[in-house]
Amino acid sequence: MKTLSVYVVLVAVCLWAGCQPAEEKKTTMDLASLEIVPSPDTLNMIVNTTQAFGLRGTQVSTSEQTLSNSGVIADADYNVTTSDTTTLAVAVSSAVWSSSNSAAATVSQGVVTAQAPGIALITASVGTVTSQPVLISVRAVNTAPWLTLNPPQYSLIFVNSTSVSGNVQPGATLIVTEASSGHNNQNVAYSSSGNFTETISGLTQGFRTIVATAQNKTQPNLATTRYKYVTYYAYLSPSADSICGNWLGTTLGRNFNFTISKSQLYLRYDISGHIDIEFAGLGLVKDITLTGIVNQDGTMNVSLTQTYQGFTISGSLTGYFKTTGSGEGSYSASAKKTGWPTLSGTAAWTAVKLP
Repeated sequence: MKTLSVYVVLVAVCLWAGCQPAEEKKTTMDLASLEIVPSPDTLNMIVNTTQAFGLRGTQVSTSEQTLSNSGVIADADYNVTTSDTTTLAVAVSSAVWSSSNSAAATVSQGVVTAQAPGIALITASVGTVTSQPVLISVRAVNTAPWLTLNPPQYSLIFVNSTSVSGNVQPGATLIVTEASSGHNNQNVAYSSSGNFTETISGLTQGFRTIVATAQNKTQPNLATTRYKYVTYYAYLSPSADSICGNWLGTTLGRNFNFTISKSQLYLRYDISGHIDIEFAGLGLVKDITLTGIVNQDGTMNVSLTQTYQGFTISGSLTGYFKTTGSGEGSYSASAKKTGWPTLSGTAAWTAVKLP
């Protein structure tokens, strides 16, 4: 009797909760976005060249299931929706390709052909989904090749080598030179898409200019030149104590004196002395005090201070020193007085260590 009761309860629960399997009602697959690949914002081309593109899409797959619940009390159906996102390649033949300016560039089945100098926007559409455009810039064959250098244009380095990279028009001759190192590569290698990286070694200290030139191979006079600037400071070696002593500086034809001494702080040197500065509207102010430090890398942090005829003079002396006994840099100073406009003075300087 006890066993029969348990059986009756189980049957009732099954009827109440429903014991029917889930039934899949429908599955839909929708294209959510479309991307032209490769996808540069701008593609440089020359007349009568081609570029093939592909397509990549993001697809959303949605499945809807019906769960049936038949019981003693009530019958009910519950719809459950699930979705999944997939990135996949899209056949170029399935898209409608278009060019905003077919006079400059045409497109067919994902292949762009440069027709004439100008610009065009290339897009692809599948159904109601349209890709972001790719800008095509077309140049004539007999023009100066394009050449771009990657940033930064100015940099500070502490080793005697650096590199320059960028993109050049395929088919051009690429030349990279730098005077202090003697670097002179008249035929820099680059990839089929024009990307290149050139390393320059053996730089000497100071402000250096790297020159990159792209030449039209048939007409070398048609050329594009770009510049990269680096300032190279060499770290002071253990022999850096050789910079200690008396120095003679020169600026605008005037001499000034200063002393460098070893600091009580590790790998640092103290600098002190005086300098004469010409201010527009005030004239030459003599014996302006300079005081500060020379860092481990040879750079300096020096303040200029003085009072003169009611003017408060302040500024800085910047630059670097070499263990070979030379230095160079610039100064910038201002003279202020109540009721007067601010006066300024700036110039470059060089210096040598006295024997």
